Amino acid sequence: SDAYDTKIGAWDKVTVAYFYQDFEENEAENLNNILENAFASGLQYISDADARPTGSAHANAHLWDNGTDVSDELENVLEIRQKAIENFSTDNIKSNEPYSVLEDVFVPLYFFHRYQAEAVAKVIGGLNYNYAVKNGNQKIVERVSGNQERKALKTILKTIDINEIAIPREKLALFPPRAIGFGRSRESFKSDVGVAFDAFGAVETASEMTFELLLHPQRVSRLIAHKSLEDSQLGLPELLDEIINNTIKKSYKDSYFQELQNVVNIQFIEELMYLSTNENQYKQINAIVDYKLNEIAEFLYSNKSTEIQKIYNTSLLSLIKNFKKNPKDFKKTNAPKIPDGSPIGTSSF
Repeated sequence: SDAYDTKIGAWDKVTVAYFYQDFEENEAENLNNILENAFASGLQYISDADARPTGSAHANAHLWDNGTDVSDELENVLEIRQKAIENFSTDNIKSNEPYSVLEDVFVPLYFFHRYQAEAVAKVIGGLNYNYAVKNGNQKIVERVSGNQERKALKTILKTIDINEIAIPREKLALFPPRAIGFGRSRESFKSDVGVAFDAFGAVETASEMTFELLLHPQRVSRLIAHKSLEDSQLGLPELLDEIINNTIKKSYKDSYFQELQNVVNIQFIEELMYLSTNENQYKQINAIVDYKLNEIAEFLYSNKSTEIQKIYNTSLLSLIKNFKKNPKDFKKTNAPKIPDGSPIGTSSF
């Protein structure tokens, strides 16, 4: 009941004062004082152009995030998400509605973390800056510290953890094929298994979202630049090692979880290959990614595993080998498109 604030915000007050307050004299000075006082109180103005792009750098400019510390809030969001999934049941739809409607109700819950994850990703290779002017009092620009980057990385890696993103077995029984007249829409899960609910596809979509955020060419280029200026910054090799430890080097005895881990692993390998072939980035990135692909291949080759896992590992090895031979022929396989979900759209009324 208290999800939304009922009062006007701090920036609203500043805006109204700036545009509508009358001054008998020294208008320019008084208007400037309104802005200076706003900035001194901790308010900051950054436009959509700096907040919306996937590879944007500002560590505090996001859409639809919550919390004063984005990493701490992602932890909170994931806990809320997990609890809500545990409680998800047929009570989430009205009586006499088809059970297949449950699937659509589940979509915003499953992807509940998407906007907070995007905010956390911007801390990595992030900057804190203002539209500062000469003789003003605002900070011009500074790098996000390495400690903040590592905290953000540790948190966002939970969004590719199978324990977090696997849809529980018992919940799958809630999602039958779609009832007639209740087909899938742009706000539904996509499926590679026809009329059946695709639990693998949901994990594929969720993990691709995270990898595209973490391994955006502009973001990893900033990692190279920032690390060269200060050794305590998070570097690209460290970032990739942490992802490898949480993907390729993870395994489960539970066959459902292991198959989902394979889904995540393929997404990671393909995102690495895509990054390796990108030309609009620092060339150091291509070298580092190429080296890490070799390390992954060595691990897969020497890894002792079950018979079925050997088949998958051999397939990944072939994928890497063929990529090395003809990198220009590589075409990334896109995961099922994430359902639309921004709280505010651009529709006319």
